[in-house]
Amino acid sequence: MSHQHLTASQLQLHSLENSTTTTAHKECTRHIKWGHLIQSLNSMGTAISHDCAFDYEETSLCDPHHLANMVDHDAILLVDIVKKTETMYKKNPNPKKFIEALHHTHHTLSNCVHHSDNAENEPVTTCFNKLEAFLKKKSQSHCAWEIINAKVREVLQRLEKRSVRRRR
Repeated sequence: MSHQHLTASQLQLHSLENSTTTTAHKECTRHIKWGHLIQSLNSMGTAISHDCAFDYEETSLCDPHHLANMVDHDAILLVDIVKKTETMYKKNPNPKKFIEALHHTHHTLSNCVHHSDNAENEPVTTCFNKLEAFLKKKSQSHCAWEIINAKVREVLQRLEKRSVRRRR
């Protein structure tokens, strides 16, 4: 009987931890200026050109829907997405405004979420390894960056929608 009671207590504690994490996540995402972040990315282009569409390899890139779903359960993943996006875009020839927006977002999230900069989260790492491998394979070409911009934009838009939905 006490074993069942202990299990019930553990379940209550787990539920409380998840509730606290969800509340913290809501508060953190509330402070992100999603519109500014997406607009600064859009300043580098908003679509994949017809010429570049032939380079698009959907299966070799990560799934933004899956990544956004993972973030729903762990706000720390959001910090990693922003950090890895910032690192990847430092290789881009024209990302100044976007990097500044990412840096501001990373700073905002870091003040809100307790996160070790050394922590690696497998879903985020796997996604960004695929994106960086694609860039390398395509020699960081203009077309490769158009495709990466489209993928990153889709991730950010999905995260923004989830953030707005959580506020209600």
